[in-house]
Amino acid sequence: MKKSKSSRILIITFLILPILQLLVFSYIPILCNLYLSFTNYKGIGTPLFIGLENYKRLLTDTQYIKLFKNCLWYMLAAIPQLVFAFVLAVFVNGKFRGLSVVKSILIIPYLLNGVIVSTIFIIFFNNSGTLNAILDFIGLDSFKHQWLQDLKLVNPSIASISIWRYYGMNFIMFFGALQTIPSELFEAAAVDGCKKWQEILYISIPSIRNVLFINILLSVSGSIQVFEIPYIMLNGANGTVTPVIQIQQSAFAENRVGFAAALSILVFVIVLIAVGLQNVLSKKGDKQR
Repeated sequence: MKKSKSSRILIITFLILPILQLLVFSYIPILCNLYLSFTNYKGIGTPLFIGLENYKRLLTDTQYIKLFKNCLWYMLAAIPQLVFAFVLAVFVNGKFRGLSVVKSILIIPYLLNGVIVSTIFIIFFNNSGTLNAILDFIGLDSFKHQWLQDLKLVNPSIASISIWRYYGMNFIMFFGALQTIPSELFEAAAVDGCKKWQEILYISIPSIRNVLFINILLSVSGSIQVFEIPYIMLNGANGTVTPVIQIQQSAFAENRVGFAAALSILVFVIVLIAVGLQNVLSKKGDKQR
């Protein structure tokens, strides 16, 4: 009994610090943020309770609805990003000389700092930059554009950067999952006369379904929380403002802390819904198996 009691005390002692950290740096700030979202707090003075006014404005004003429409470009970019990463993982899957070098090269874009990536693509999309120079060189002058000034093209142009930047992370996750599939399954499929696309469709994809769901979840939540690249490249100009950029501008530039709190809660809820849907779909898939 004494040993059991002392072990419980030891466990509780070790848990006190992380629980306190979780309360102080996570749950209490979330609750305070939730309260501020129902006020017109300016950053100084006493917050004035205004009920659902901030949320009403967010959900009815087209200016703020457009913020989430901009996120759709990043979600669309996630589709070729995931496909490209999966195809690369399938192609590289196996054991051969130089595998570690190939993996290291493929993951380089993900390891680059956001400022470096932004600088690269400012030059790439510049009016006299790399992309227009390539189009000019191959005789496609009619496709040359002011990629970062054209309001119709600026969001898809910036969103396309995420394909190059994040495919490496998805590739590593897909590759690791593919490595866990027993080689006997592929050997049996080859004996049965299965083609490569059939192996991918009926063996590879079902076997790494959970990793696929995780990558989709990360892509969706990342699309909602986009900040770094559009902020560094254009500071949210030319219609590239995202919810997180708007939170920063509202809280620090416009002193509308209550409004920024409401927007952050809305983003938080959307991410929670995405996580919930992923869990539901994952459990349904496990039951079907």
